[in-house]
Amino acid sequence: MTSSRTRLALALLTVAIWATITLGSTMVVQSSTISLQELITRGLAWGVAGAALFLVLIAWLARWHDLGFRKPQPMASLKLLWLPALYLLALGATAALTGRLGITAIIMVAINTAMVGFSEELAFRGILWGAVRKALPFWPGFLLVSAAFGSVHIFNAFITGELAGASVQALNAFMSGCAYLAIRIRTRSIIPIMIIHATWDFVVFLTGSGADSAPASPDAWTSQLLFGVMLTGPLFLYGLWLVRNEQVRAGWRDDSFTHPTSQQGEQP
Repeated sequence: MTSSRTRLALALLTVAIWATITLGSTMVVQSSTISLQELITRGLAWGVAGAALFLVLIAWLARWHDLGFRKPQPMASLKLLWLPALYLLALGATAALTGRLGITAIIMVAINTAMVGFSEELAFRGILWGAVRKALPFWPGFLLVSAAFGSVHIFNAFITGELAGASVQALNAFMSGCAYLAIRIRTRSIIPIMIIHATWDFVVFLTGSGADSAPASPDAWTSQLLFGVMLTGPLFLYGLWLVRNEQVRAGWRDDSFTHPTSQQGEQP
């Protein structure tokens, strides 16, 4: 195998082990199924923390220095966050009006979602994207990373016991993941999207704390699917638009040099 193929194989193995640590640690601790809402508010997600440390260790040992831990290039590219920012404002307002968590639970959610945002972004838009972009053409690589990010959420069914709900979550993750990766490419930094991801999860869990905890009926899952598509569909389309041609995604294979548009003027 070529060097790029070797790195891709190692990255895929790393992400698979990361997913096993994340999921397995939760299943070992929990003797029965539990909702994600309960899981994220009950205590610290030590499995997520352990999986994140595993990723950091592998990246350090493999000397992967192109994972996006740098300031956005150019800084003007941060304006591309306007759509996710609008979503966060709307979700945050909803959470403030409907959330039912106390201060201790809110702090727990904040810590856990920060760890999830860091861990998932490092796994997919950091380690996996760092390898995929060296080994594959743009669109196969872009869709592979986004599909992998979406697919891993199906395994939440082992925790919650709700395959339909996990499948809806996986589809939503795929669509939002396309936007996350597009922003990662356009800003040439993983840091903004780590913050967006963690904040998104935080306000979603706060909003969910005010929802009915009764088991969902099949009709309810259909409604949840439609709502999810309506919510994340615009993000999906926005992500595709952000990487619509070679000019706007120039330099996507390598984060080590200055983006051409930083000299010619950033394109939207």
